[in-house]
Amino acid sequence: ESRIRQSPYVSDAELYSDLKGNLMVNVSLRRPVARIVQREGPDAYIGEDGTIMPVSEKFTSRVVLISGAFVPKLLKLDNIYESEQGRQLMLLINTIREDPFWHAQVAQIDVDSKAKAVLFPQVGDETIEFGKPVDLETKFRKLKIFYKEILPRVGWNHYDRINVEYEGQVVAE
Repeated sequence: ESRIRQSPYVSDAELYSDLKGNLMVNVSLRRPVARIVQREGPDAYIGEDGTIMPVSEKFTSRVVLISGAFVPKLLKLDNIYESEQGRQLMLLINTIREDPFWHAQVAQIDVDSKAKAVLFPQVGDETIEFGKPVDLETKFRKLKIFYKEILPRVGWNHYDRINVEYEGQVVAE
């Protein structure tokens, strides 16, 4: 069991033998929730439990991409929950995953050295300056209002930059 659990893709393993002497193996695999991409060096996945895992040569998961200057800090960790910025980023990733609209809309998150996030959507050419991943509910609510009320009136490619970083406002240029 301990040898199987050493694999970064395995979250839990149980081995036992049945009454006939057959070896039974139950393995729980980690599911990736985000893929860390970088120009120099290998990519990695972030598992549901925050574990940093190497990419597989046999499987590619359709998940949000994480890039930017913050990536080297993440790759030094065994688990993203080891740092406060990592916990905030994981909360942002999970918020995107759990909402069907944002899961379909957000393709990539670029995180700078100060842990401020910029979102890149699947549809449209704009960048969404999100700021630090705090007060997520308010920021996503403002952004959803923008997507449902403003963009249908002016067109999807009218704005290049949307900023929801600051309290009480949406800046669109």
